[in-house]
Amino acid sequence: MSPALKYTIIAAHFFTYIVPAINIWIFSRRSEFYKTTVQLRSLPLIYFGFVCLAISASYEIAEHIGDEWLYYSQISPLNRLFYTFTTVGICLIALGLKKSRVLDILLLASLIAVPLTYGMNDSKSLMQLISLVPNIIFFYNWYVVMRDWRVFLSLLFSYVLTMGFGIALIVTGQQVLHIFVGPISAIGLLILGYVAWVKPKRTKT
Repeated sequence: MSPALKYTIIAAHFFTYIVPAINIWIFSRRSEFYKTTVQLRSLPLIYFGFVCLAISASYEIAEHIGDEWLYYSQISPLNRLFYTFTTVGICLIALGLKKSRVLDILLLASLIAVPLTYGMNDSKSLMQLISLVPNIIFFYNWYVVMRDWRVFLSLLFSYVLTMGFGIALIVTGQQVLHIFVGPISAIGLLILGYVAWVKPKRTKT
């Protein structure tokens, strides 16, 4: 790997720290609106959820420091922590947005199931299948609360395109694709942050 490609990949990974911070700032600036007008279930849960997403990025970075920033689809303790904290973050944000007994049970079950099924039969397949549940609920709750079609645009970036680049990276081994996986997912979260930012203005009109 060339030094230029390596440092670009490093910069792309550290970019993912900025996005949770931006989203926390957005909800804190709009906190009065979301506590009174929208009456979100819990802003602290949303804050902690974004913090967990930043923590998950730290475990991914820690693993890449050990493998010289080359992407391998491997089973490892650090990779388990990455998926665990990503799931925790998604679940906490989804719980903070909207209260639903059925969805709450599914989210809490996912919190337990994802780390338990990681690496089962030396594979991530079952874990990744289970992780679809909190992701679906996450985007569903965002849309129900925000009522903005751009939530589905975020789904396109955060899930469809991210998964596409990830699969392409695994299949081809072309490390240049590694640059795009994290930032594309981060763009999806930025779209959600933008939706949350403009929600008060859209409600007034």
